[in-house]
Amino acid sequence: MVPFKEHFLKPESAPFKSATSLQKVIRAGGKHNDLDNVGYTSRHHTFFEMLGNFSFGRYDKAQAIKYAWDFLRNELEMPVDRLRVTVLNSDKESYDIWKNVIGLPEDRIIPLTEEDNFWSMGDGEGPCGPCSEIFWDTRDMDASDDERWLEVWNLVFMQNFRHADGTLSSLPTLCIDTGMGLERMARVLQSKQNTFQIDQFQTLVGGIRDLLKSENLPNTNDEDPSVHEKIIADHLRSMSFMIGDGIIPSNVGRGYVLRRIIRRALRSGRQLGFKEPFLTRLYPYLTANFGTEWYPELSARAETIQNIIQSEETIFFATLEKGLGLLESVFEQPKLQNQKEIPAETAFKLYDTYGFPLDLTVIIAAERGWHVDLQEVEKLQDKQRSQGRESWKGGDNLAKGRLSEWRNQQIFPEFTGYDHSLLHQESQIVAVDVDTKAKTPQVLLSIDPCPFYGMGGGQVPDAGSITLANGQEWDVVDVFQPYEGGLAMRIQPKTNTTFSQQLLQDEEFLKVGNLVKTNVDVRLRQGAEIHHTATHLLNAGLRRILQADVVQAGSAVEPARLRFDFTYGKPVSSKQLQQIEDWINEVALTDAKTKTRHFPLQKAIDAGAIAVFSEKYSDLVRVVEVPEVTKELCGGTHVTSLRQLYPFKIVSESSVAAGTRRIEAIAGPACIEWYRNEYRFIPPVLNAVRANSSSELGPKVDKLSTQLRDTQRQLSHVTDKLAQADPGLPVLSTLYKDHKVKVHQIDASLDGGFMLQRANYLKEHQNEDIHVLVSNHTVMVAVNPKSVRDVTAQNVSLTL
Repeated sequence: MVPFKEHFLKPESAPFKSATSLQKVIRAGGKHNDLDNVGYTSRHHTFFEMLGNFSFGRYDKAQAIKYAWDFLRNELEMPVDRLRVTVLNSDKESYDIWKNVIGLPEDRIIPLTEEDNFWSMGDGEGPCGPCSEIFWDTRDMDASDDERWLEVWNLVFMQNFRHADGTLSSLPTLCIDTGMGLERMARVLQSKQNTFQIDQFQTLVGGIRDLLKSENLPNTNDEDPSVHEKIIADHLRSMSFMIGDGIIPSNVGRGYVLRRIIRRALRSGRQLGFKEPFLTRLYPYLTANFGTEWYPELSARAETIQNIIQSEETIFFATLEKGLGLLESVFEQPKLQNQKEIPAETAFKLYDTYGFPLDLTVIIAAERGWHVDLQEVEKLQDKQRSQGRESWKGGDNLAKGRLSEWRNQQIFPEFTGYDHSLLHQESQIVAVDVDTKAKTPQVLLSIDPCPFYGMGGGQVPDAGSITLANGQEWDVVDVFQPYEGGLAMRIQPKTNTTFSQQLLQDEEFLKVGNLVKTNVDVRLRQGAEIHHTATHLLNAGLRRILQADVVQAGSAVEPARLRFDFTYGKPVSSKQLQQIEDWINEVALTDAKTKTRHFPLQKAIDAGAIAVFSEKYSDLVRVVEVPEVTKELCGGTHVTSLRQLYPFKIVSESSVAAGTRRIEAIAGPACIEWYRNEYRFIPPVLNAVRANSSSELGPKVDKLSTQLRDTQRQLSHVTDKLAQADPGLPVLSTLYKDHKVKVHQIDASLDGGFMLQRANYLKEHQNEDIHVLVSNHTVMVAVNPKSVRDVTAQNVSLTL
């Protein structure tokens, strides 16, 4: 299990030697992706609940296998003759335990290759090891092996570490990581053919069928749900839990996975006959099963979850109509009729530009007897992904790859930047990486202790400088975490000399073991601290005023501003924004003090501390609290006194995505500077409207606006009359196809609207003639087609 990754590497640091868990799991992206299988197999889900037991050096393989076997045989009373196990073919120890300790016959112990029985955390480096899986025989003789044999428990023996180059080394302590799917075990114990027939799904599938009946759509009472019923039931669970945990639909990362899940469910709904949004109507059936004792967040955040789903549904059905129209135009193209293939570029554009699901394009094409070259589409997607990766990876990710060896060398510097008295201190260089091949050559450095902040959480890293032992200063231009527990600084020469010249001069003083003096930019740090604490108060203020369980969806904390994204289904009103702003200013003026303490993660959560879903937390967490005001898990830096936040001003509130709002705000000295800049515009405006003070500004502007509207109405009335007045003699007249052609000159000071009005008037009142209207460089031809049948021009406009 990924959350225990650090304990597998350093079991002595774990707060417990063994553990059991029940965790929510989304399996719809990355290495473990079951999305496309859902609905078509008897066991796959994008969301499921995983039971597990773990050891961090407390027990060995033999005990782990005994625990599993005892639980299945004695607690769940599963018959031995329907159980089989697999082991890694090179793991003789596990094979011998199953054979000699448990007593399983050899024909029930199947050795397999690493492809099947070696577990790792994705393709990157990290703890890994052989596994032994336990299978249940469904005795479905007509099914494939994959469907007949149901994996119910996976025992992973964390005994190796996979390095970046793919090589393996042994971990000093064996750890155990096991996983049992709750839905699969329920299927076995309830004697069901598939996991969609278990009690947990009955309410949800029943809700889908109730909705189909209410819409007079085809439905069934079969015990086994249809493919599309399965997809909707599974995906509604996934999307609800994901949104409840703070994930928002988007076109990148987890947000994209969520959006794909929602749209796949909607596509299945369309296949069942739904023509308009329907998922939110099923939500009460979901909360009836999950939203009470076990997962109260589904009920507490019901409004937000449903609003976001509703927005995505509305977008999808609008997208669907547009996409279907574009597909129809493709089907009608004569040059494509022979090969009956939708061009890969078209399928990709439908998906990339309009959000039209690729699998829906394939289905619609198949219904017409057409096909899509999915390999070519995949190439286009790969090209776009690679371009995207190049654009966002940047130096940090490249540097993190270069510095992965620092972790193996146990480079874990102490961060001392919470204490302002240590922002200027003496530190020692513990790691160095010189990168002369980067676009901008740089030195990557780690010092211990390190007062420079660079640990994320939305807060910008510190800036400043270090002074080498020879007295030479280098600027600290970036600080980041190359791995958990690591801190790296990107430094560049402060002088005007070239990088290579300065590096040559200072190389001896940039080696491991040398001492440096640190100089954190205090002004930038204080600005970031003010806005970080203000972000916590804004989060609390939103919850307080909106009376909603607002979920943070992102933030940016800078020295002169803050940005806070949160889940909320509608705009925050001006009145509510003012109430939030007033409350924060009132709290700031109390001069309350912030407190920071460390707690075990679960204890902090139980005590009411707010956690951010996108953040990863260790077992011991830092809690930043203003008593009776706010309490959050946070590793960032903060002010000690709230008085530093005053004044606080919300600058803007806007939408950034369906169900996601964004507030931008400023506090403290940055806010004072903002007010000063705003005030500079007031005196000229007061002068212009002849007001004596800003209090008169509103009424004066209202009065001027009213006068302007009245003047515009009067002008429009006069223009209408003028356009319908006798045009007089034309400036030029001739004949064309027996029709008089009259050329009229229009005063250039009159707008184009007048010219069009005059043209329409002439068409109606001098309808036997052809009229050419000229104004400055614009020519307009007016012809009444009922009277002048052999001339086709009508209101033709030409700019000369």
